[in-house]
Order: sequence, then structure tokens, then C-alpha cells
Amino acid sequence: MDWNKFESDENILEYLSKLPRYENTPLKSMINRARFLLSLMYCRIFKVGRPLFVVLVTNNKCDFNCDYCYGDYGNRKGMPDYTTRKLLEIIDELKEMGTRILTLHGGESLLRKDFGEVLNYAKSKGFYVSLNSNGTLVPKRIKELKCLDNLCISLDGNEESNDKHRGKGSFKKAVAALEAAKHEKIPIVVSATLTRDNMNDMEFLADLGKNMRFRIQYSILYNFEDLNKDIVMSDRKIRQVTNKVLNLKKQGYPIYYADNVLISAIQWPESYDSVRFFTKKDRDYTKHLRLVPCYHGKLKYQIDADGRVVPCWAHNDPNAPNVNKLGLKEALNQCKRNKDCEFCCFLANNEHNAVMHMSPKNIIEMLFLHVIDALKIKQ
Repeated sequence: MDWNKFESDENILEYLSKLPRYENTPLKSMINRARFLLSLMYCRIFKVGRPLFVVLVTNNKCDFNCDYCYGDYGNRKGMPDYTTRKLLEIIDELKEMGTRILTLHGGESLLRKDFGEVLNYAKSKGFYVSLNSNGTLVPKRIKELKCLDNLCISLDGNEESNDKHRGKGSFKKAVAALEAAKHEKIPIVVSATLTRDNMNDMEFLADLGKNMRFRIQYSILYNFEDLNKDIVMSDRKIRQVTNKVLNLKKQGYPIYYADNVLISAIQWPESYDSVRFFTKKDRDYTKHLRLVPCYHGKLKYQIDADGRVVPCWAHNDPNAPNVNKLGLKEALNQCKRNKDCEFCCFLANNEHNAVMHMSPKNIIEMLFLHVIDALKIKQ
């Protein structure tokens, strides 16, 4: 689509509003999920680099100011966001470059008034689309979200520990979002960021996930060097908590991660206090280790709302290649050329890395989860 033929974003939104509403079904969602797997097999067999999986941060603004936020989105309120035109141009170009999975992220994406139209357009292009949200505006805009393949809500633990870092009232808002999504049969994942304050809430979240039928993704803090040391777990605590997560999974709780990803984190060969990823210069050391290879910056990328392209949030480089200066294709290519890391300890990264490495066990587990999620979608 040539978006330049429209005089303004208002004209674009008027056009988008007249497009048919995408009606997601289990079959449609299953097909879009299968396209990713087939494209992944092609890229791995023929050693082709392609942005199959892209996290696109739609805006800088966020109505929360979480004190561990890797992107400091709570303090970006004065920064300009993508115009509707620019966001659609990026989505179109990603489609042409072979992207299959598109995760829309914030900031808080639902602060964008045009989000529903952008989402509907992305679904009409054939992407598997997920949304990461703090949940505040989910109940109000739930009808716009019905076409999602997956909704990820941030919730760190019980009300006290969650609200301590995410703000008073955020727990109740997240639960209300979960209930709204469950009512509309939108597949749900809860993302819990692990800190010293919520490390004893694993069982609480596991029970909640079992009762409300969502899966739980626990995350280790990114960019911990810049954070208040009072919230950062020690090496020993990280291993203890990750082991607890593995045990919860073995007990049948709906944990997002595969066993080998959790075991890899428990057996990380260096201290979490000092070393959280290995680069090319560490090859003499890592060649003897059984670690999950990294495919971020090869098959998966993150595009920030300020235009920067990074392999993952652990590399929050202020001078990263920028789509606003270089264009999308060149920014992605430069990110790929600049990529230096080869292994890391981050759970969410390695869950995707293990799948992209085509580990048979991880592929089977991913297929099982995707079938379950697709079948949840309201028909």
C-alpha cells in the first residue's frame, strides 16, 4: 500500500476504519502459527537470515513507571511516537521481508488511539500477532483485541509485591484485563518479572494461572547493572527461583518454558552477578558448554519506538542502528552485522532461541502449546 497517497493520518484512519474486521478463528490462527514454523525450517535448512519474529514497540508513552523498566518508558512522555503512516509502512515492509510473528509492545500500546485499526490491518496482512500490555485499558478496548492470537499481561505476583514496583492499583487492573480476555476467549500469557520482592510469589501465580487458564512466563531482569540493587536477586536466588519454576512445571502448572530452557538457566556456568551473556571472544570457553545458541539479531529483532533496532532488550544500545535514519532494511542489516553475543541466560530469549534452533523437543512442546492456544480462540 502506498500510504503517501493519503494527505494525513486522519485520512489513513478513515480508510482503515472501512476495512473488514478480521474475525480470528482457531483454524486461521493455526495456519498463521504454522507459517512461522515452515519459514523457520526453510531459514534453518538453507541458512537464510530473515526477521521471522519481530517485537515492534508502537509508542514511547506508558501510563506506568515500573522501577525496573529496561526501556525507561515511564519517563519517555515527551518523545514523539510513530505516526500511523510510519507504523503501517514498517508493518508492510516487515511483511515483504518475511516476518511471520509480530509482537506489538509498549510503552503501553493501547494508549495509541489508532491501535485497533493498526491491529486489524496487521491481522489482515496474515501475521500471527500478539500484544504485550499492562492491562489497564484492556477491558475498555477488548472488542478491538478479539482478533489477537495471544495477549500477554504483565503481573509480577500478589497485590502487595506487584504494586510495589508497578504502581498502586496495577494488580487489580491486570486481573480485570485477564478476566476480560478470558471472557472473549483470547489466549493469555502472564509475564512476571522476578525481583527480590516477588520471588516468593511463584506458587501464587502458578495457582492463579491454573484457575484462570493462562500460562506464566517468568523473566530475569534485563540491564540489572543500572537498577537498584535492593530489587536485583543474587546469583543464588536466581538459581533457587528458577529451580522452583521447574518444579512447578513438573507438578503440572501452566509454565511457559520448556524444561531444557529452565535447566540451562539453573546450570548457567558463570555467576549471574557478573556474566549474563557470552560473545564471540568467549568461544574458546563456550565451545565446551551445552548452551542454547542465540538467534536474536538473525531471525528475531526488536524495533523500539524511537526507531532503534536491537537483537534483544539486554542490548539497550543508545547508538543502535535506527530505522528513522537508515530505513528498516538497512537498520536490520546493521543490527545483524553488529551482533556479537552468542549465548545468554535470559529465560524468555532462550525459549525462543531453543525453538529457532529446531530442537525437536522444543518444537514439539511449542506445537502443543500453539494448538492449545489456537483452540481457545472464540469461534
